[in-house]
Amino acid sequence: MHIRYYHPDDDSALMVLERLCPRGLPEPFVHYRRRFIDRAALFSDHQLLVVEEDNQIIGTGAVCIKRTQIGDEPVSLGYVFDIRTDPHIRRQGVGCAILNAIEDYLIGRGVDGVYAHVLTSNIPSLKLFEKTGYQRLRQIMMLTYQPYPAFDVPEWMPRLSEDFMTDCDIIQAVHSSRDLFVSDVAERVKDYGYERWTLDVGGADFAGTSLFDQSFVFQQWPAHKPFPSEEEMRTQGSKSLRLFNEVGIHNRDLLRTIFDNLRDIAVTDTVGKLSLLIDRMDRVPTFLFSEAHSQLDYWMVFKSLYPDWQPEWQDRPMYVDAREL
Repeated sequence: MHIRYYHPDDDSALMVLERLCPRGLPEPFVHYRRRFIDRAALFSDHQLLVVEEDNQIIGTGAVCIKRTQIGDEPVSLGYVFDIRTDPHIRRQGVGCAILNAIEDYLIGRGVDGVYAHVLTSNIPSLKLFEKTGYQRLRQIMMLTYQPYPAFDVPEWMPRLSEDFMTDCDIIQAVHSSRDLFVSDVAERVKDYGYERWTLDVGGADFAGTSLFDQSFVFQQWPAHKPFPSEEEMRTQGSKSLRLFNEVGIHNRDLLRTIFDNLRDIAVTDTVGKLSLLIDRMDRVPTFLFSEAHSQLDYWMVFKSLYPDWQPEWQDRPMYVDAREL
């Protein structure tokens, strides 16, 4: 078994491996993408490892390094994702070898800890992470919404901006105190159909949310369907909008107006779905739950890379990076 860094020539073999590794119940999915590394490339500091045996790719794993905070203390953390092992050779230590190699890489970079998100129904992956010393910390939810026409004309219409710097001060004020906050999400996705929608009717009556088109990077594709060609995806594929940096604490009715407006636009804009990631502890408006078409639950698992260091997590919602999952 040999572990090395990714090369662009690996893409075709890695996508075959992706096809062999469906996940998610009751409707298993895989990630379709033009290049396997596209998901990792959303992060400025990333690495992709490839496992070979007899010149065949049998496993892979991606990691990014994030400068963030826990309990108001600055830390460096690795976020692990895209762990794949050829199902024909599972239970032979490939998954553990990938995680160990990622951790060695992170320790060499002086990183404090590492975390991942694992579907609550993915028992084998949860066991793999627990076996290598990760602890379940809390749950993250992915809420998915379908396009829906708006029947009521709102009193105010949201404003659109494509400038990723819009509302930076407000977003910082609302989200920057949370554990795992990073400020560069909008900047990193600004070339993927980024939009910022806001409503401001004066005083504290303000709401806003950002989005980007995740289908530029990857799409969750039904595991039972063959992958489309790039041409088929361009002509037949639909947008998959990921919402993030929502702000509506002072007036949640305005946030609802923005949300309804986006779903209405999505009806005629080739949008297949909208999605939102939230910490289960987050006190978001109830309509975000009642309007959801589906929900996927993930465990956040965490491991300290230094035995004498354990973070002091805040007993409040974390910031969930929209590029994850």
